Amino acid sequence: MKIALCTPFKPLDNPSVSGDVTIVRDLRDALADLGHEVLPMPFFPAKEIWKHPGRWSGAYRAISRMTEAARGCEAWLTYNSYYKAPDVFGSACAARLAIPYAIFQASYAVNRGNKLATWPGYRLNRRAMLRADHIFCNRANDLRGCAKLLPPDRYSPVRPGLPVGLLARDQEAGTRLRKEWGAMNARVVLSAAMMRAGVKAEGLRWVFRACAELVERGRDIVLGVAGDGPCRAELESEARKLLGGRVHFLGLVERELLGGFFAAGDLFAFPGLKESVGMVYLEAQLCGLPVVATDDEGAPQVVAHNRTGLITGATIENFTRGVDELVRDPERCAALAANAPHYVTEEHDARRNYGYVAATLRRLAEARA
Repeated sequence: MKIALCTPFKPLDNPSVSGDVTIVRDLRDALADLGHEVLPMPFFPAKEIWKHPGRWSGAYRAISRMTEAARGCEAWLTYNSYYKAPDVFGSACAARLAIPYAIFQASYAVNRGNKLATWPGYRLNRRAMLRADHIFCNRANDLRGCAKLLPPDRYSPVRPGLPVGLLARDQEAGTRLRKEWGAMNARVVLSAAMMRAGVKAEGLRWVFRACAELVERGRDIVLGVAGDGPCRAELESEARKLLGGRVHFLGLVERELLGGFFAAGDLFAFPGLKESVGMVYLEAQLCGLPVVATDDEGAPQVVAHNRTGLITGATIENFTRGVDELVRDPERCAALAANAPHYVTEEHDARRNYGYVAATLRRLAEARA
């Protein structure tokens, strides 16, 4: 099957590694592995397009370019439509091509329609969702949003997935890191995030404060942190004030090298405040690490509580308690770690989970034939 893939928020080759870019790349690769031809559409940014009237002429031209690029495709799939970056391309292009139009990850938030600043984006996103033949939801919040707008047969859940063989635990590299950190006998907590202002930076601060409090209680903890971004210098300074030489920053770790980073740890901790999906949790579990996260939003969808990690209440106190439970109980920590890779391969296999997306697109295309 030939599928046109549109990304209104960020291009597939965006140099900034984020959860959204990671998910859509994995989606593309899984569909290709299943034998489908996936054609990325020419990128045109839709982020807050309603604030820039001068960009609409460019958007109309982009629709024409995308339509030509998608000639011969049997279905149109847009990744990610929401009020900030509504899909203003998919329904128009699919209509011109007479092919089904679907969205993977569409967020409908009624409250965005109650504010003048977000009303235009809300209406554009609502229009796209109403015109879609089907919406695939990989987040619980999106399912709830679709239920307010669409009949049940127009949307369905799809579990987040990782490609088979993407990562493997690299124990040799992990041991080297532990030696560098002087942590061979310590309990090593790992964390990773984009270091940008907002909930990502705040989540890392929770990790710093939790580990610092536990060190004060006498726990022998070393913290390893992966990630980069505009807040890195500020976050490093804050962490060193709290933890001194017990914290180590690695910067951006390429995805294919994460197996060595994860192998250096005993557990992975990140609260996931307003985290939509949290692919890093799946990556850590695939490499044999139990996870400590909160129930604030997305983590419970990808971490099995008391099976592959701990999901705590969304307060710093509860989160700290969760980290401490696994720091103080190596046997329980190891038992959760042993379950983690099997859980990911069984329940979050991208090829299997995204195969449902391909099957649905084929069904929609055949119904139009």
